Amino acid sequence: MSVVSSFQTVFLVDDNEVDLFVQKRFIEMKQFAGTIVTFSSPSKALEALTSNPGHIPGILFLDLNMPMLNGFEFLERVRESSQDLFNRLRVVVLTSSNSQMDRERAFSFSNVIRFIPKPLTAQGLDELLNNLDRKN
Repeated sequence: MSVVSSFQTVFLVDDNEVDLFVQKRFIEMKQFAGTIVTFSSPSKALEALTSNPGHIPGILFLDLNMPMLNGFEFLERVRESSQDLFNRLRVVVLTSSNSQMDRERAFSFSNVIRFIPKPLTAQGLDELLNNLDRKN
């Protein structure tokens, strides 16, 4: 019996290497995606997205609190680079922030579909999949 991943590719953008490792393992264990591309630099993730807008990930997991380019700035730059890319990109904010202001600001971006507090858990991934299934 073969298992089919929910998404071909997901991107994980987080400046914390330990968080990246843990999040990637949960995604692998749940067979959520065939390919998991991790970025500890939001600038590199932005470059990967904008240099090949025809190949966007099924989901982009995005940390908010990063130096140099935070998650909100990342989303603004994606939108500035291409409205089409921005509209097609589905973003899950994965953050240590529990601020209501951060939550509201995140959802002010039309492509943010979930706001999940860290750490990512198997239950969080299940809830995300169930939420996506109901929308499709």
